[in-house]
Amino acid sequence: MEKYKSLLINIGLFTLNTLATKVVTFLLVPFFTYYFSTSEYGISDIGTSIINVLVPVLTLAANDAVIRFIVDDPKNSEKYVSIGFAITLFGCFVMAVLLPLLDLSFFGGLGHYKGLYLLYFAGVAFQIYFGYVARGRNLIKLITCISVISSLVTVVTAIISVKFCFLRVEGYFLSMIFGNGVAILLYLTWGKLYTQLHIPFSKANIHYLKKMMVFAIPTIPNLVFWWMGTSINRFFITSMMGVGASGIFAAVNKIPSLMNILSNTFWQAWSLSAFKEYRKEGIKSFFSTVFCVFRAFMAMCGSAIILVTPWLAKFLLQGEFFTSWPLVTVLVLAFYFSVLSGFYETIFTTSMKTKGIFISTGIASIVIIIFTWLLVPMLGLLGAALAMVSGNFVMFVIRVFQTQSIMSVQINWVIEIASIILLVAQVVVMYMQTSQYMTFSLVIFLIICVMKLIDVWPFLKLTLGKIAPSSHNW
Repeated sequence: MEKYKSLLINIGLFTLNTLATKVVTFLLVPFFTYYFSTSEYGISDIGTSIINVLVPVLTLAANDAVIRFIVDDPKNSEKYVSIGFAITLFGCFVMAVLLPLLDLSFFGGLGHYKGLYLLYFAGVAFQIYFGYVARGRNLIKLITCISVISSLVTVVTAIISVKFCFLRVEGYFLSMIFGNGVAILLYLTWGKLYTQLHIPFSKANIHYLKKMMVFAIPTIPNLVFWWMGTSINRFFITSMMGVGASGIFAAVNKIPSLMNILSNTFWQAWSLSAFKEYRKEGIKSFFSTVFCVFRAFMAMCGSAIILVTPWLAKFLLQGEFFTSWPLVTVLVLAFYFSVLSGFYETIFTTSMKTKGIFISTGIASIVIIIFTWLLVPMLGLLGAALAMVSGNFVMFVIRVFQTQSIMSVQINWVIEIASIILLVAQVVVMYMQTSQYMTFSLVIFLIICVMKLIDVWPFLKLTLGKIAPSSHNW
C-alpha cells in the first residue's frame, strides 16, 4: 500500500503548490476584468493562448521527456537536464525570429508588445522546464515554496503596474515576466539546479537526445491539436464577433477552469506514481482504483461548480462580463470530458507509447473547429461552448477504446453514463434558468454525489482494508 500512501502525500504537497499558484492567479480574474476592457482582456488571453501552444512546440516537448527519463534513469539525469535546457534555449531563439508574425490582424493587436512578449515566452518556458526537472528529482517541497514566492511577486507586480501605473496589457505581461523570472532564479540558486547543467554538445549525448526525441516528438502533434481544441476558438470568435467577444469567452472560461486546476494538481502527483509503479505487479488495479476515485471527485466538483456559478460569477466576472455567466455551466461539461481524457493520456505516457495520443486529440480538434465554424454564426458564444463539449466528448470516447490494448481500466459504465446524463440535465436547467432552476440543480448535485459514493465505495473498502492493520496486531 506504499504506492497509495506516496500518491496521497504527493497530492497533498502539490495541492499546496496549486493553492500558491493557480488559485492566486485565478483570484486575479476579478481584478483584471474590473480594470480591463473586453478588448484588452481579449489581447492578454490571446497572448497566453499562443504561449500555451508555442512553448511545448518550440521546445520540442522537452519537459515531458526530461521528467520521464529522470525518473526512469536517474544516474544520467544531468545529461537529460542539460539537453533539455539547450532545447528550451533554442526554442526561445526561434520565438524571437517569429515575433514579426504577431503584427498580423489575426492576433488582435498583440504585435504592439513584441519585446515584453518575448520575455514572457522565455519566462514561461524556463519556469515550466525547471519545475519539471524539480518534480522529476522529487523536490516537491521546493516547488511549493518557489510557487508561493513567485505567485506573490506576480500579484504585487500586477497590482502596482495595472492599478497604480495604468499599464493595462503591459502590466499583465510585466507581472508574468517578474513572477516567472523570480521562480527561475530560485530554482537555479535555492534548488541548486545549476549543478545539473553542463555543455551537452558531445557525441556521447546523441544517444540520450535520440531517446528523448523518440519519446517527446510524437506528443507534439497532440499538444498542437489540444491547443486547437481549447484555444483556436478564440480566433474564430475574434474574426466573427470581435476581440471583445473573445475577451468575454476567455473570462467565462476561468470559472470552469477550476476543474483543470484541481485535475492538474492530481496529474502532477499521479504521473510520478504511475511512472514508478508501471512495471510492477497490480498496476491495472492501481490505475482502476485511482481513476474511479478521480472520476467521482471530478463529477462532484463539476456539478458543484455548475450549482454555484451565479455566485462565483458575481465575484469573478465584473461589469459587462457578468451577463455571460450561463455559458460557464456549458463549459464545465467540456472541461469534465477533458479531464477524463487526460487520465487516459497517462496510460500512453507511462507505457511510452506516445504515438497513440495525438490521434484522438486530432479528431477532437477537427470536431471542435468544424462545430465552432458552423455554430458561432448561429448561436454566438454558446456555439463555441457546445463545440468544445462535442470535441472533448469525442476525445474521451476514442481514448477509452484506444487504451484497451495497453491497459483495460475497470469502469462502472451504468453509473458513469447516468452521471453524464445528470450533468447534461443540470447544465440545461441552469443555462435556460427554468422555474426553480437552483432547486433542481441542487437535487441533481445531491443525486450525483450519492451515485459517485456508491461507485467508489468498493474500491475504498478494498484499499482501506489493505492499509488498516489486521486484528491480531491490536
